Amino acid sequence: MDKANYNIEYAHIYSDEVFNQEHVESLKVLELILRILKNDNKTYSLHLLIDEYHPEDKTLNIDDFLEKLKYRGYSPDYMHLESELHKDLNLFLDSLTNEKHVQDYHRYYEKHGKSPCSYLIASWYLKRLGVLPMDNVKKMTTEDKPFAANKIINILDKKYKDNEDRALQLIKDSKFSSYIDNIFYYYY
Repeated sequence: MDKANYNIEYAHIYSDEVFNQEHVESLKVLELILRILKNDNKTYSLHLLIDEYHPEDKTLNIDDFLEKLKYRGYSPDYMHLESELHKDLNLFLDSLTNEKHVQDYHRYYEKHGKSPCSYLIASWYLKRLGVLPMDNVKKMTTEDKPFAANKIINILDKKYKDNEDRALQLIKDSKFSSYIDNIFYYYY
């Protein structure tokens, strides 16, 4: 099997956070989605993205966080660090059809010394769809589940919606715009 039907990101966390109610809510939504997918005999893989790229503090105990997910029955199949997304962001930047986005990216990077979240998100989604190559992902299970999928589901707190909307606009303004209908959200 080259791709799963769905690639699901859940329990998004920053490296300066701990397991909290936001993650519990994410798991409740995940449980409902998995019931539907299993009932429809759909294949899927579970993905955890840890943002240790933007926070200054790196206080997250990743092993403890993973243990809390496991205790609740939702261990990820794959784990990825957001800083890894920055390393090959040029692959996504080269796909943009609106030069203004490229200029905006470079202005932001020069000012802040980091890539903007929306560009990293857009690249992350295209990697999960198997459009862009995925490197340095950590497989967390012995199950033979593909990383990429035909569709992706993002389970996120509403506070992330603005960045997500910007990422979708970037994808729409890229040579990968046809993939936009394969990206789904469940906000809580």
